[in-house]
Amino acid sequence: MHIGTQSVNEFLAALAAKQPTPGGGAVAGLLAALSTSLGQMVLAYTDGKKKYVQHKQLHDECISFLRAASEESIALAGEDAKAYEAMNSLWKLEKDDPIRIASWDDALQHAIAVPMKTMELSHRILVTIQTLIGKTNAMLVSDIVIAAILAEAAARSARLNVEINLLQLEDDQKRISLENKTTSLLSECQLLCKTIEDGC
Repeated sequence: MHIGTQSVNEFLAALAAKQPTPGGGAVAGLLAALSTSLGQMVLAYTDGKKKYVQHKQLHDECISFLRAASEESIALAGEDAKAYEAMNSLWKLEKDDPIRIASWDDALQHAIAVPMKTMELSHRILVTIQTLIGKTNAMLVSDIVIAAILAEAAARSARLNVEINLLQLEDDQKRISLENKTTSLLSECQLLCKTIEDGC
């Protein structure tokens, strides 16, 4: 069953089961999706309030982005599960198996790229949330902070998946470059989250 069509209980049961997927990568995508949903809720409760009418264009832009980001988050959650399944099937083969040799590089690159995209999306979510500080319904300020925390958690979770797969990468220069990229990206996400918390 596709992650986006599962009930919460179905997803939790699948996550708890002794099976390869869903796992941490799917959780990272779901955390990002939860962040976008909270952001949308805050904007829904802000819509129509005279106090914030001057920010309507910003709100409309943010709603549009958050809706798209929600769909992308769920898609990445599912894609991460597929990427891990591909890697898991190759791990079961002998290293000199022709199928493993032919498929390994592409599968590994995909397993690295998907959580990296989740990190980048989480960063964009945090940037968007930051623009809303002081410009949305003050009664829901805690939800703005929680949305930021969830997006940061998504980035942190996704980074772990990137790094575990980087251990399989034989190109040292590329591995170091990607490690540096994830470190920088996560630092930015953590700073944005702190800025949002302090600003609220």
